[in-house]
Amino acid sequence: MRVFVLGAGASHDAGYPLAREMGHCLAGWIKSLPSENQHHGYLEQIVGVYGGLDDFESILADLMTCSPGSRAATLGTDRPYLLSDLQEAIRDYFDEIRPKLAPGYDKLAHILRRGDVVITFNYDLGLERALRAAKLWDIKTGYGFSIDGQEPSPVEVLKLHGSTNWRALLFGGRTRGSFVGNAAPLGNRPVLFFRPDIEYLGYSDFADPLCAGLDRAASLPEMILPALPKQFGHDSAWKAFWDDLWNRAENAIKNAAELVVIGYSLPDADERARSMLRGTANKSVRLSICCGKATAGIEQLFRDNKFSNIVPIATTFEDFVARYREAERTDLLAEACHRTQTLPRLRALIGKQGRLFAGGVGFTFLDVYPAANLPKETSDEAIETAITLSQFLVHFDDGIFIDGSDRVIPGSYISLIRGRY
Repeated sequence: MRVFVLGAGASHDAGYPLAREMGHCLAGWIKSLPSENQHHGYLEQIVGVYGGLDDFESILADLMTCSPGSRAATLGTDRPYLLSDLQEAIRDYFDEIRPKLAPGYDKLAHILRRGDVVITFNYDLGLERALRAAKLWDIKTGYGFSIDGQEPSPVEVLKLHGSTNWRALLFGGRTRGSFVGNAAPLGNRPVLFFRPDIEYLGYSDFADPLCAGLDRAASLPEMILPALPKQFGHDSAWKAFWDDLWNRAENAIKNAAELVVIGYSLPDADERARSMLRGTANKSVRLSICCGKATAGIEQLFRDNKFSNIVPIATTFEDFVARYREAERTDLLAEACHRTQTLPRLRALIGKQGRLFAGGVGFTFLDVYPAANLPKETSDEAIETAITLSQFLVHFDDGIFIDGSDRVIPGSYISLIRGRY
């Protein structure tokens, strides 16, 4: 399994702002809107209190913490509404950008393959759209939580800071009746409410079942604003959702054969993400960094945290895509040349049946992800070592494990393989 970690640099070619540009770009966009637009009101309020949006991260931090004597404290009851208004402004701003071409996402979609996981800190929908066009993403299960389906998405997109199309639906969309006693007034997962968002992703007939029959409903944006401290969710009911999503990302990194970081510089404000990436026990993972001028510094950060298999490819995204695809072809050719028996014997597993652990869970081999350090020997013992070192895409037997799901598993989990290979 490969894991790709994306930051704002991965979406910059489509017109989305880098984190350090967010406040300045957002203010400029609001100023360009007609004078009657609602966004002007709270921009003027922020300018009156903070002088502008250029120091966006510090402004957000002040609004969130609202310490005694702070500028945020002078806003009184307007403060939480101002934070929500800023989220809505970011959503509307990104929605205006999204019709532009996103060549980076399109190229990345051609690199990704079934079983890969993308961890992204971006809000926009460009990657999902590109993956959907490449038949590699399913809206029902592609966000790492089930919306209305059991079949796993070929590629998962884990959006650890939320998304412009995620909403917290107030009281399940109800506008009348009794709300007393509702333990989770904002639900326990994001809903996909707005029809233009769903159609942009290539789904003309899909509807989130939690929004069935709702034309209008009160909801809040579910995006984690770029500041310290970060607030994950509107209330305690959302803590479990965010923790599950982050745990899913952490496990993906832990089990990855390859980790690729694109356009994400591990900023200090992302303390939780920095801890997750640097603290993984998977220190021998093949790691590549593509973060422009920051690439060398980030590589050193990982070296300082005991990562032992850093493979430089490129610093710019354009070069990265070209060189990564060429490197994949070169690696396969090199492996085929000096392991003429090992690789074919591993690939001979495809279509065969096996069992996990002590013979309890049956599966069929679908694909092989060979380890980088395969033995050159071709004895049966060497092949068993090659299987243990490698990873495999398998389809679990229906009714035995996750009802027929496809999953990437380590070869060390396999206890039995049926037939010669």
